[in-house]
Amino acid sequence: MVTKETRIKQLLEQDDVHWRWRWGVWFVGIVVTILVSGASPRWVPFSTLVLFFPYLCLEWRKTKLLLTFNEDRRYSRLIYFEFASLWLQFVVYLGLVIGYLAESLSLPWLLGIIGGVSTLTFGVSRFLQRRIRQIDPAHVTNKQLSVAKEERLEAYRAGL
Repeated sequence: MVTKETRIKQLLEQDDVHWRWRWGVWFVGIVVTILVSGASPRWVPFSTLVLFFPYLCLEWRKTKLLLTFNEDRRYSRLIYFEFASLWLQFVVYLGLVIGYLAESLSLPWLLGIIGGVSTLTFGVSRFLQRRIRQIDPAHVTNKQLSVAKEERLEAYRAGL
C-alpha cells in the first residue's frame, strides 16, 4: 500500500504533466465559445460541451493512477463508479444539448436540468470520497489534492 504523501506527490506530478493540455483546452474552448456565440447564440451550449470531454480524459488518467494505489476490489469499484458518474453526467449533458438544439428543450429547462445533474454528481462524488476513505484511510480526496496544489503554489510564490 502506498502512503498518502506518496500518493499526493504522484497526483501532483501527473497534474504537472497535463497542465498545458488543461489550460490549452480551456483557452481554445473560451475562444470557440466567443466565436460561436457571435455567429449563433443557439450553439453556445454545444461549445461548452466540447470543454467537458477533455476534462473527462484527464479524469480518466487520474482514475487509472488512483487504481494503482490500492488493489482492494471495493476500492477499485468505488473509484470506477466515481468516474462512471462523471461519464454519465457527460452523456446526460450531451442528450440535453441535443434536445436543446432540436428545440425540444427551452434554455431555462436546459440550465435547470444541467444544474440539477451537476449538483447530484457533486453529491455522489462527495459520498463516494467518504466511502473510499473508509476502505482506504490513505486515499487522497479531491479536497486534499486541491489543498496540496494550493500549498505548492504558495511555496512557489514564496520562492520567487
